[in-house]
Amino acid sequence: MKKRSRPITKDDVKFVYENYAKMASSEIAEKLGISRFQVMKIVSELRKRGVDIPKKIGRKENPIDAFVKELEAKGVQLKPKKAAKK
Repeated sequence: MKKRSRPITKDDVKFVYENYAKMASSEIAEKLGISRFQVMKIVSELRKRGVDIPKKIGRKENPIDAFVKELEAKGVQLKPKKAAKK
């Protein structure tokens, strides 16, 4: 039989906000005793209301893009090449 999730609380929302970038959704869900889908719903609702929740780093981000961002953060000047015309 499927376990029903409990209603979320203000403390749950705060925990998700503070840990979403550092932990997997499934880890947060397990820690709080709610479903992974409830965690994603919290994130979605916060973003809809204008709360800046950073996307997870290193999971879905292209490693080349991540490296370029690091270089830019260090102040390295990048000069992208233009695509060759055919």
